[in-house]
Amino acid sequence: MRAYGFGMTGELDDIEAKVDCPKCGKELSVPYRVIRLQKAVGCSCGAMIRLEDDTPIGVLQALIDEENPPEAEND
Repeated sequence: MRAYGFGMTGELDDIEAKVDCPKCGKELSVPYRVIRLQKAVGCSCGAMIRLEDDTPIGVLQALIDEENPPEAEND
């Protein structure tokens, strides 16, 4: 799973992970909210993909900082 993203509980929900279906190879975009709450996603081919959030928090923080750079007042 690769994390891509934007803009905590709510801010992280804008981040999407790209997941490859092991059955058909289709790339799925899965919002962090789904990863956090549902733990699985279904593909149109019928495969159920278990989602494991093993992305280090540092990577997620870097994505947030990239979209919302720290400013003098809040860093």
